[in-house]
Amino acid sequence: MWTKYPTIHDELCLMEEILKENISSRNKLLSEIVSDIVDAGGKRLRPALVIISSRFGKYKREKILPAACAIEILHTATLIHDDIVDCSGLRRGKTTVAKKYGADMAIYTGDFLLTKAVLMLSRNLPPDKVEITARAMKSICEGEVDQYQDRFCLDITVPRYLKRIGRKTAVLFASACSMGALLAGCSNDVTRNLGKFGFYYGMAFQIRDDLLDFISDTKSQGKPVGKDLKEGSITLPVIYALRESPDVRKALEELARKDGRSNDEEVGRIVEMVKTSGGIEYSWDMLAKYVYRGLAVLEKLPENQYRSILRDVILNLKVPPASGLF
Repeated sequence: MWTKYPTIHDELCLMEEILKENISSRNKLLSEIVSDIVDAGGKRLRPALVIISSRFGKYKREKILPAACAIEILHTATLIHDDIVDCSGLRRGKTTVAKKYGADMAIYTGDFLLTKAVLMLSRNLPPDKVEITARAMKSICEGEVDQYQDRFCLDITVPRYLKRIGRKTAVLFASACSMGALLAGCSNDVTRNLGKFGFYYGMAFQIRDDLLDFISDTKSQGKPVGKDLKEGSITLPVIYALRESPDVRKALEELARKDGRSNDEEVGRIVEMVKTSGGIEYSWDMLAKYVYRGLAVLEKLPENQYRSILRDVILNLKVPPASGLF
């Protein structure tokens, strides 16, 4: 993804080396697990946003890369904990830590990575900058609890869903952008607008991720299609479908009674019902609104190659042109 932006790609390669150095442990099993996680890769979106945002100010590699690394470690820890709660067997197409080593070891690994992230931040950042990430961690935890409480809740509203994904996902993207800008000594206006961009990007990112549960396939997504739905995660396409179709509500009530024990055929039937209800189109439209907001904020930033990169990054989330939304 980043190879077409050499200045970002080169810094991310250096960050990878820092990442490997900072997740080591004297415990052989822990080292083995976290090494597997790092080797599994990922888009490295959050650390990339730290780096890109810092380019709007005075770039100092010795400050920026440890911060970018810590953000990625924190994100990885949340994924491990998510997989435990969701009983997920796959992550990015590979066996999850919980599935391979058991829930207990996954909890220990997630906690280990959280402490590693905090240590990196405390060693390299002033206290007021560490607070940005601490607040993000708090919001992520609250968002995850919101999601757990909303399992199979068929009366969830769009505003509650948006608030949940704001806490669960968007806040870390916003923190990544804000931290990069602050460490580079950007003005308050630039820092604030980069933070807003990160938030809007994160909202669009999560809506798109929720859409993929309905329109993707296991091979490309790295997890079974309809998995979120089966586990009771009521996302934007489902919220719209519930509002439009009594049949969807009946089917989901039955799914809730089985509490995750439904077979793939039953889940697949509900996926098709959500599609025919217009829930997919409605969600793409909502995603587009957040993309537009992100693009509007970018116009307030200094015009340079890094603003163009951020524009490319958020437009990469867009719906296919045939939809008419772009």
